[in-house]
Amino acid sequence: MEWLTRFIDRILSIFPRLVLVAPDELGVRYTPRLTSGVNIIPLTPGWWICWPLIQNIETIRAKTQIVDLRSQSVWTSDRQDMTISGAIRYRVRSAQKALCEVYDYDQNVQAAALGIIQQYIRGHELENLDIQQIEDEVLKGVREASAGWGLYIEKVYITDIGRTQNIRLLVNESILKGV
Repeated sequence: MEWLTRFIDRILSIFPRLVLVAPDELGVRYTPRLTSGVNIIPLTPGWWICWPLIQNIETIRAKTQIVDLRSQSVWTSDRQDMTISGAIRYRVRSAQKALCEVYDYDQNVQAAALGIIQQYIRGHELENLDIQQIEDEVLKGVREASAGWGLYIEKVYITDIGRTQNIRLLVNESILKGV
């Protein structure tokens, strides 16, 4: 009976459908052209007609979102070991850019922020670090890095910063093998 369901879906795909882009979403409609590639149309909230055989509609959340930055271990310029973590608050301004210009904007924002944090910390001594200055520099850097992604970076938060001590154990191989 699964074949019958697929057959009915194929028959119904000939007819246009109404698709709702919710008030907290933005979307795009992909319309392939036979001669010049794909035509991408940005969609605002509301009802849109979609011809399933030749069009596809994708939506994304456009409300403010916060993404967590994992803890990372970094060295300051005076070789002090520390751990730092944070969060980034952003919202999507352009669904077309967020869906078409970058593969996964959430992960790319995280990776960019972690890299910028690490560069900033490596360029400063431990006693000269200021949380507000770190947040400001990371905000500026992430805004620059994500300029073409259709995102607006609202705020960067440093949620945890502290000194750490890395301990490396030198162990005989026979102990690891259980001999």
